[in-house]
Amino acid sequence: MNYTVKQTNTFQDELMLELDSFLTVQRNAYPLEEILKIDLHCHDHNSDIPDELLGRILNLPETWTSTEQVLRTLEKSGCNTFTITNHNNARSCYELKEKGMDILTGAEFSATVPDFNIGIHVLAYGFNNEQEKVLMKLRKNIYSFQEYAFENNIPTTWAHPLYHYSTKGSPPFDFFSKMLLVFERFEVLNGQRDTWQNMLVKAWLESITPEMINRLADETGIDPSKYCHHPFKKSLSGGSDSHMGIFSGMTGTYLHVPDLKKRLETTPRSELALEAIREGRMAPYGSHQNSEKLTIAFLDYVCQIALFRKDPGMLRILLHKGTNQDKIIALLISNGFAELQRHKVTMTFIELFHDSFLGKSPGFTKRFFVSRVYKPVFDDAVKIAANFTSSPDRIVENYKENIAAINEKLNAILFGRMKVKLDKIKQEGKLQEINLNNLINHFEIPSEFRALLENKSKVATISNERMELPDIPELLDGLSFPFLGSALILAAHFTSARVLYTTRPLLHTFSEKIGKLEHPRKMLWLTDTFGDNNGVSMVLKSMHEEIKSKNLPVDIMVCSNEIEPDDHLIVVKPMAEYKFSLYREQPVRIPNYLEVHHLFHDGEYDRIICSTEGPMGLAALYLKHAYSVKSYFYLHTDWIMFARKVLDLDRGNLNRLRRLLRAYYKSFDGLFVLNKDQEKWLTGREMGFAASSVFPTAHWADEKFYRRSNSRTAIPGVKSCNPVMLFTGRVSHEKGVLELPEIFSGIREYVPEIKLVIAGTGPAENDLKEAIPEAIFLGWVSHDDLPGIYSSADLLILPSKFDTFSCVVLEALSCGLPVIAYNTKGPKDIILEGINGYLVNSNQEFIQKAHNFFTDKDLQEDFRRNALTRSKEYDKEKIINRFLYQVGLKDDFHPGE
Repeated sequence: MNYTVKQTNTFQDELMLELDSFLTVQRNAYPLEEILKIDLHCHDHNSDIPDELLGRILNLPETWTSTEQVLRTLEKSGCNTFTITNHNNARSCYELKEKGMDILTGAEFSATVPDFNIGIHVLAYGFNNEQEKVLMKLRKNIYSFQEYAFENNIPTTWAHPLYHYSTKGSPPFDFFSKMLLVFERFEVLNGQRDTWQNMLVKAWLESITPEMINRLADETGIDPSKYCHHPFKKSLSGGSDSHMGIFSGMTGTYLHVPDLKKRLETTPRSELALEAIREGRMAPYGSHQNSEKLTIAFLDYVCQIALFRKDPGMLRILLHKGTNQDKIIALLISNGFAELQRHKVTMTFIELFHDSFLGKSPGFTKRFFVSRVYKPVFDDAVKIAANFTSSPDRIVENYKENIAAINEKLNAILFGRMKVKLDKIKQEGKLQEINLNNLINHFEIPSEFRALLENKSKVATISNERMELPDIPELLDGLSFPFLGSALILAAHFTSARVLYTTRPLLHTFSEKIGKLEHPRKMLWLTDTFGDNNGVSMVLKSMHEEIKSKNLPVDIMVCSNEIEPDDHLIVVKPMAEYKFSLYREQPVRIPNYLEVHHLFHDGEYDRIICSTEGPMGLAALYLKHAYSVKSYFYLHTDWIMFARKVLDLDRGNLNRLRRLLRAYYKSFDGLFVLNKDQEKWLTGREMGFAASSVFPTAHWADEKFYRRSNSRTAIPGVKSCNPVMLFTGRVSHEKGVLELPEIFSGIREYVPEIKLVIAGTGPAENDLKEAIPEAIFLGWVSHDDLPGIYSSADLLILPSKFDTFSCVVLEALSCGLPVIAYNTKGPKDIILEGINGYLVNSNQEFIQKAHNFFTDKDLQEDFRRNALTRSKEYDKEKIINRFLYQVGLKDDFHPGE
């Protein structure tokens, strides 16, 4: 792994110690010879109506797993007593009873807490068919449901208490207080939830005292004796909650039956189990887990959908309950699986994966017909099947390793083939022929149905010009399976994390309330650039040094082949790297998103910030939605100005870009901006962001930027008598460097001996050298050498209208160098007009004010002193402390501190 993160006594270690201690107590709670082993929460194909709306719209059951498969897995896991708890029905239990099997009747009922309008799941056992009908009628009111269950001696358990169904966010703590009075059994080990959730439930229940029960009963008016046989005794259970039959029995409950051997002579196991549950003689068992089991379950579920789904029908989708967004998502999913089923190679491997998850290893002849490039993927799938016989302690880890290996191989195939295809397109010169405005127009989707139904040449007439694009079918040929395969793996990881952590705000509140197992506050900062020669990279390097020196709870993650990892700096290797003519200096590097996914979890982060809109920007959105964490974006670049000045986009496409940026930035909880213009734009009518979500911030100049002794002769071609005007930065069109020839020529008319010094490189360097050959070009100057250059100059000129902050302005001021710049964005917030520099609106103003400056020695000295004074106002400690407060890593901030 290419990363360095200091982690001692981690949160996961704390959770594992808590769990190990708990499991040890539970293992020793009852004599081994007097226990039944049962999974009190598992499912098969009769869980056919999901709670999730999308599943109902698409008419998808929660699983297609057969009852026989579940029973085989339960036996393999060592269970000797059985139940199947399908959603809102006990059909599988009744069918097994009819076949003569001794089974405990059970079901998982979807119930509603009416006073909070929150859905919960309740496990019930030992009821008959008629009682099930009554329970189904009463489940819309949990109080009526529990009262009936109590009166009929039907034991119930609140399943996964920290996972609920609500459209109004996290429930208040009063909700849990009331449920504490209504239930006497709680599922504390759920095999599909992570250890944090499970241990929080355990810690909560351990904190309950009889005095607390009495106090809550008085406060709520709920009499717990109406619902609980033992109101002051809270019993704990466990269950796998496995829907795919892969992990059934790996989490469950030991039921204590005194004198078990003798009682088995006369009483069925199911009756003994029911007796133990009623009396609360239960001890849960299981193991530490994160999202791996749920990920594997979702992977297999996707395989099952692809293999067994049927078209739900357009009318069902359109007329079903749900929002328009729900129906659009359902339509896209349905069409996605329809296309998937048309791809033979992909379907062959999906069938292979599904069989492998169930321990069915394919025959050798099947491998013979797999193409050579996919044989390593086939072999890893076979290893998945072999895992089925592994010990419970290793099976999940083995699955995780095999899936990661498959994902890596598919990505290697995908990006290897993509590189070959792009190289071919480049050789044919087709990329150079593409006009960006026409390209964007070409891919615009018409809003008129007729245009969509007509042939593609008519659809393309939205564009004003015909253009030759690469052959898309040819481009995609050979990419479908590796793309779909890796996408499905990533989607399964995303969905499992999303399901687990959708209640993260509740988990934080819950842990604070009980004063235990609070997740650490720690932020991951993602960026596409760190070691590159640009302003964003320089700022992040400076921030990284402060993070290291202060050991802040922040790590930076970058994708690169060249950067070495460091403390608080995680480096992931790119799967692919591309350079585009529009911005050759900044390659586009594609990270392994699955690696990023795991690193985020293993790093125990609970919030993110991102500095770039590239592939790592997409990773930031992925992590935000997967892990339900707070997210922030740090705006360094004015892309609208860049698109106008550099990409030459027309007005229509500028509006499209603005809408795209608005949609992207809206995905974050907060935006950090570097100037007042940016803040005004974001909170204005066009972008529409709330002022409370836009945070003004600033940079600071490194300590190395201070006034040095003036040594003009250190600059080649400059004499001590020469006034020096300096430009430093990227030599590119958007930086306004092609305005320098006119400005410099105008100033020379008044100050003939002046020298223009250019420190930097970029795509416009040759054009600039040709336009002003008399200028002194230093090339790229390191940060260590820049202070000497600043101190040897008289005036910094910045003809850019593009800079969101302009670190070079602050660096120059810190070295006592006045600045003249356009009256726009970052510079106008830093420069005080006529005090430490000038703000202008035209080339003529550049010339006139520079003339005034260079002909007034006293003014120059005043400007230098004022420049130093102004630079000190950008205090590093204040900026960092305010930033930490704004992202929630610091509880308070006092501007004077």
